[in-house]
Amino acid sequence: MAYEIFTRKVRKLGTPAVTVTKLGRMALNKAATVPFEKQAVENVLVMWDADRRQFAIRPITKKDTRSYKITYGAKGNGAGFSAKTFFDYIGLDFSESRTMSAEWNDQDGMFEVKVPDEFFLQKKQPVVAVEMARKQQKRM
Repeated sequence: MAYEIFTRKVRKLGTPAVTVTKLGRMALNKAATVPFEKQAVENVLVMWDADRRQFAIRPITKKDTRSYKITYGAKGNGAGFSAKTFFDYIGLDFSESRTMSAEWNDQDGMFEVKVPDEFFLQKKQPVVAVEMARKQQKRM
């Protein structure tokens, strides 16, 4: 059998995007990394707007105890940081990797990411409420 050349299926996004990984990491694609690389950003703040259900990633130049250390890919193809505690805090389901568009906000100097409703953990109905509903049905 003859060899055939395998064509890589690399997904290159031309627009900034953030991927939430199953490992609890926030991964920025190359397009989202460029503004950080230009400024030699080492740390970022993650901010949450519960009303609009979106978060922001703001580069900072001074160390801050609330900041996340950003690491850049060796091949220059993106960056990321661990954000599991943040995902837990906002109730994000990261049982599977999910990608979201990121928009650069020039005025505030940060990326903003709108989180789709289906990316959040579904709240389970309390067991007590289910048991009470069963009892009421039996009475009828």
